[in-house]
Amino acid sequence: MKILDVTLRDGGFVNDFRLGLDDARAVVALLDTAEVDGIEVGYLTGLPPNHGQYTRTGPCYAMTPEHLADLAAVTTTPLIGMLHPGGTEPIDLPGLADAGLALTRIPVTPGKDGAWRDIAHRLASAGMPFSVNLTLASWADPGTIEACAKAAESAGAEMFYIADTNSAFLPRHVEDVFRALSGAVGLPLGFHAHDCKRLALANVLAAQRGGARWADASLAGLGRGAGNAATEVLHEITERSAEARHRLLLSLPRVTQAFEAYDARQLWQQLCAFLDLWPPTIEMFDEAELRTGVDKYARVSTRLLGRELGRPPVESDLMALAGLHVDSSP
Repeated sequence: MKILDVTLRDGGFVNDFRLGLDDARAVVALLDTAEVDGIEVGYLTGLPPNHGQYTRTGPCYAMTPEHLADLAAVTTTPLIGMLHPGGTEPIDLPGLADAGLALTRIPVTPGKDGAWRDIAHRLASAGMPFSVNLTLASWADPGTIEACAKAAESAGAEMFYIADTNSAFLPRHVEDVFRALSGAVGLPLGFHAHDCKRLALANVLAAQRGGARWADASLAGLGRGAGNAATEVLHEITERSAEARHRLLLSLPRVTQAFEAYDARQLWQQLCAFLDLWPPTIEMFDEAELRTGVDKYARVSTRLLGRELGRPPVESDLMALAGLHVDSSP
């Protein structure tokens, strides 16, 4: 399964899209070393009014060619944007293509297929690859889902995605949907899970069994509501390198702090799980350090992760990898 990281876009719902360009660039640089297969950098035209009011927004709310070029300079991983048919911000499609946009994702609501077809035609005419993403998929019957996938294929889409926007699906439903789609269209299929029922990961794995080859995920599961499947967990399941996963784990406190969502206890518990440690063990390691912020997390986890790798860690190097333009002095 390929991982499409959506931290910058879906994470925007955590902090009202206030992430600045420097931190967005740092997240992209981190993901570039993390062996993900695509990085979604944000919306291209903002959001329609019924999605909420975002008045102090950063670049990931409405990505300009200048913003995109800045992010593209720190990665070789394909950069992806979402173009919402109801978005209200202007867009420069040729400029985005020139700046390095690899794929445009078009969200589609069941029963409302006029606007997305116009966007798909514009993208196809400009020679820009696009994906059709069926949102609110739990509201659509199997025939509607299949019809949308076939329409996307006919329009020239590169990929078809299903989004469990309401977090309503159970794994058996997800697997059935993707098995049917795999036999109906030839497009690569992907799945975007939400975690309100704590089933995001189970549903991603069910989608994979049904034939999906792409999954959305975000660092620490950052996203709207209860969030998404976690990039670092899918990273382990798909058996990518331990070194890359350690960079992700070291950087999680900085990332969550940048998104105003730092939760020390949750991150320590996750680190224990990745290292197969009994949770009280890590607290005994240094009780004072574990309770006091991002920099202490980096120091202790650097030592623990270095031990797992079987070599002495170079703390200064790994601290730099964990930095997101936040002061990391002791």
